[in-house]
Amino acid sequence: MNEDDQHLANALRRRLPSALEGLMDRYGNGVYGLVNRILAGAGQTEDVEECVSDVFLAAWRRIDEYDEEKGSFRTWLLILAKYSALDARRKLLRRPGAGPFEDRVADGASVEDKVITKEASAEMIALVNDLPEPDRTIFYRRYFYYESVEQISRGLSLTGKAVENRLYRLRKMFKAKLGEGRLE
Repeated sequence: MNEDDQHLANALRRRLPSALEGLMDRYGNGVYGLVNRILAGAGQTEDVEECVSDVFLAAWRRIDEYDEEKGSFRTWLLILAKYSALDARRKLLRRPGAGPFEDRVADGASVEDKVITKEASAEMIALVNDLPEPDRTIFYRRYFYYESVEQISRGLSLTGKAVENRLYRLRKMFKAKLGEGRLE
């Protein structure tokens, strides 16, 4: 662990308020970016900000769980962020009327834009649901549940390379379909 992170972790263990401020200054952008990517399509800006606050509060409360032998301080914090964001995403998607492709067009968007977005979402859902197994499961596990390639490969008894190849082919197929301006 680098010296700055060691100092920060020790200050958090002593419950110094300046340590929490330093933590947010040092890692705020990285945590916000990760949480924002995970909550994309499921929550609003306020949900992202609330989750980021929860991550830093969790780091403050759980600093005694950090073990520098297991990994870097940054990694520990980002793991907290990942699981907090995944929990928040699941809660947000359980709300009535919420879904992974719910119409999230800006309030100022025209009715036409909203209709087009809703149609594109429906076509995308149909395309994903038409994927053969295990491609559909791999797609959902990677892009909706944010599982790592390693987790997916273990869960489906595939090699990591096989999962990566399937994901590559899926992205290529989606890009080609979306590039045509229509989904078939």
